[in-house]
Amino acid sequence: MIKQVLRTIASPIMLLAFLLPITGTAHAQTVTAVPKLDAGKFIGTWYALARYPIKREKHCLSDDVVLYALGDKRDSFQVVTSCQIKDGNSDFWNDKGKLSKTGDGSLKLSRIWPFTTKYWILATGPAYEWALVGTPNHRSLWVLSKSTVVTPEALAAIEARAAAQGFNTAKLVRILQHN
Repeated sequence: MIKQVLRTIASPIMLLAFLLPITGTAHAQTVTAVPKLDAGKFIGTWYALARYPIKREKHCLSDDVVLYALGDKRDSFQVVTSCQIKDGNSDFWNDKGKLSKTGDGSLKLSRIWPFTTKYWILATGPAYEWALVGTPNHRSLWVLSKSTVVTPEALAAIEARAAAQGFNTAKLVRILQHN
């Protein structure tokens, strides 16, 4: 009797466990990193103009700035993110990253060793004046710019690039940047 109950419960669970990786993989395959990342042009100060709402940044109200700097080891970099929170105060946090050995835009970031998260540079402007950064699982997305503003047409074109890779641009939250 117990074996039959276990079989009845286990069958749907095993089927679900089998199907989840298939559906997750199909969705993630639509995301591609830029084929060649010029790290020298990417390094620097970026202003987040829009992003998906994520737990780490939910308290950020404005002036979300991300600084990418080369690290002291080969293919490594440092990331410092800061933002304005309530009462005019600021918050900031640091991450360590690794550039892809293949030279494409797939990066790995770590806040706490040994855990890493994949972040991909999905698209950049011709002169690296803007960048679209996201995760291959479609859970996070940022629109970054080297300046605090971009034209509405440029922003629409960047969002179209995100949508082409399967991101829901309706989830993007605009971030106020003070000049």
